[in-house]
Amino acid sequence: MRYTATIAVLVGLVLETSWASPATKRQCIDIQVPVKIATTATKWLQPRVDNTIDAAEWVLNFTTWTSPADRAIGTININQTFKISGKLCLPQSPGPRSKILHLATHGVGFDKRYWDVEINPKEYSYVESVLSAGYSIFTYDRLGTGLSDKPDAYDIVQTSVQIEILKQLTILARSGKLVSSSKRITKSTPALDKFLPEKIIQVGHSFGSITVAGLISQEGQTSETTTPALADGAILTGFLISDPIKAAQIGMGPGVAGWGFEHARSFDPVAFADRRSGYLVQATKSSVHVNFFKQSKGKGGFEPRLLDYSYKTRQPNTVGEFVSFPSIVAGLQANRKFTGPIQFMIGEHDYAFCRGDCKGTYDVGWLKQTLYPESKEVQVYLQPGTGHGLTFGRNASEGYNVSLGFLGKFGL
Repeated sequence: MRYTATIAVLVGLVLETSWASPATKRQCIDIQVPVKIATTATKWLQPRVDNTIDAAEWVLNFTTWTSPADRAIGTININQTFKISGKLCLPQSPGPRSKILHLATHGVGFDKRYWDVEINPKEYSYVESVLSAGYSIFTYDRLGTGLSDKPDAYDIVQTSVQIEILKQLTILARSGKLVSSSKRITKSTPALDKFLPEKIIQVGHSFGSITVAGLISQEGQTSETTTPALADGAILTGFLISDPIKAAQIGMGPGVAGWGFEHARSFDPVAFADRRSGYLVQATKSSVHVNFFKQSKGKGGFEPRLLDYSYKTRQPNTVGEFVSFPSIVAGLQANRKFTGPIQFMIGEHDYAFCRGDCKGTYDVGWLKQTLYPESKEVQVYLQPGTGHGLTFGRNASEGYNVSLGFLGKFGL
């Protein structure tokens, strides 16, 4: 078979003013999107987390599972509408790429601010880079984070639910009704109100990339007549697999203990007052460092103020997300309906998926043949000297240029 493959805490919307610096002029609107979903989640046998001792016991329990199937004890039908906080940004002046929408899904530990770092945005903000290149972008707080709804952490905030929410957001965006169907939080413009993208690039980070991968696996299964309905291309960052089963095992392995989880509301009853049972947060700056950063004397590395920023903007996640994502990864299968290009970008020293050294841990041919056989191109790119948090590395903008260049080869 011939193929092309190359290696290639909720504290408010405004952060400390000392972090802010001028960015490219943009027209943006903050919206609250009512997202109605009908999907199935899994009932998991797992301990409750209502305090810090419970959090430690949950980690011990989770990291000694033999497989997800051992703890799945039933299914749950979910038919609800959730309020999802999002931000749509268009370049100040329309151009040939302004009808291409980047739809960005953040990972565990952060909210949509991950994509729009306010320290030196010309270097660190993905939103800034995309807008400067003429694209449009929609970022949102996943269910359970930021300004979005925070429902039950066990049965509702799971991976399958996050995938369905992304699917419905994509369908809304594709229809041109993303703003008109939402509650406007900030002032809009006619361009924002009527924005109708011609192409959609799905972008993810870490758990957000798993969410995108789960979405892409559904391409061709939607009732929408538009083809492709879900993705014209994809950039999956902070995520790399050579075998879904092994990747799922990594997700369940002892590495989770390194997150330094505590029960969010017990840890900070003010910042995380709306996080109930089952919401976990990284308690220390050093645990954020281990999981998202890597210092380097050469290319990459990080500025200490970015570690400070990431710690202050970190977000809790749910036990339901952690127990459910391994089975989603393990169940990834080829979908011949997805034909767009897809890039996996991961830090050279990513600790979450490569235990600190990603060189030689992947097979691009396997990715192409096994998961994306009809993709125009599958590419893996290792971001030099960087850890799991790609938007926090000194060479963040260089990585963005690589991704945008990759898309540009296909007219995206």
